Amino acid sequence: MALFTIFLLGFLEISLPLPIVIVMDGPMEPAFAVIGISGSVGSLFFIYLSQPIRRWVVRRWGMDSVIFTRTERFMVKYGAAGVGLLAPMILGHAATAVGAVVLGAPTRKLAFWMIAGVWLWTVFYYAVIVAGAAWLVGID
Repeated sequence: MALFTIFLLGFLEISLPLPIVIVMDGPMEPAFAVIGISGSVGSLFFIYLSQPIRRWVVRRWGMDSVIFTRTERFMVKYGAAGVGLLAPMILGHAATAVGAVVLGAPTRKLAFWMIAGVWLWTVFYYAVIVAGAAWLVGID
């Protein structure tokens, strides 16, 4: 049941299930693997689900709006790689995926870099939690 909860929370945001993982009694590696998998699936889900939202925004405000102009500068500066790798830290991978696609990011590149970003931050969280646990145990 705990891994299912971790999957659902990781689908929306990869940092949400971390407290459950920390207090969960058992090996942490499967839990972090589930977070990485669910974050990747969630990113793909939100990237490809947001295409109708993009069409609506373009129809409603057009491509010459201030939002599109500012985002275009951000995308030129950082590209899909920067957005994808920083996504879990910007607004979370789900909200950033929807926002990036709505504002014109190329979906294939964004999907690749979002999955890479989710796994990067999942491994980072795992390393920090394991190092913190080792440090706390080493204090005794």
